[in-house]
Amino acid sequence: MNMRVLCFRSLVFIQLLLLVFSQNNPPGFISIDCGLPTNSTSVDTDTELTYVSDDQFIDTGVNYKVAPEYATNDLIKQLLNVRSFPHGTRNCYTLTSLSAGSKYLVRATFLYGNYDNKRNPPNFDIHLGVNYWKTVDIPDADGAYFTEIIATATSDYHQVCLVNKDRGTPFISVLELRQLETTLYTDANATQSLVKFRRFNLGASDEQR
Repeated sequence: MNMRVLCFRSLVFIQLLLLVFSQNNPPGFISIDCGLPTNSTSVDTDTELTYVSDDQFIDTGVNYKVAPEYATNDLIKQLLNVRSFPHGTRNCYTLTSLSAGSKYLVRATFLYGNYDNKRNPPNFDIHLGVNYWKTVDIPDADGAYFTEIIATATSDYHQVCLVNKDRGTPFISVLELRQLETTLYTDANATQSLVKFRRFNLGASDEQR
């Protein structure tokens, strides 16, 4: 085979891979499947986004799987694992390669799923950097709970920290970051952030709620 043809085909193949990767992981997106084994990935069947293991974002914590009775067929892949933090008061994920001055939505999702076989859902705090974000109060084992914050990056990274209050061991299932247009949510700026209270899908049918 002609070397130029081979090189051209290789280049086209690489470009196609980059195109697929960019479609699955748009710029400004970080999608983390917490507790997934090192160097593993999972793909969300609805969004086709690729979620990566959290080992590159944090060096503390212990990986677990939810108890078998909660790992039902309709449970999305990203909720099958958790990373738990039995040691230390404050454990932080570092999300890098951000653009200072840009706005980001950060979403944390939690499914207890009796991963520790204690049947005792915990209560702990989540912070964005040094700032209090919300108290995570998990009332039961089978419900997925999430919280969101919209914040302006003041540097090239955000830190998401789970804070132990001696009311159970902090854990997390999924951590996501999405870059937003700077014109959105004008109340979110370098000195204050917005925490989700409630979301409504206006105009949706009953099936889309």
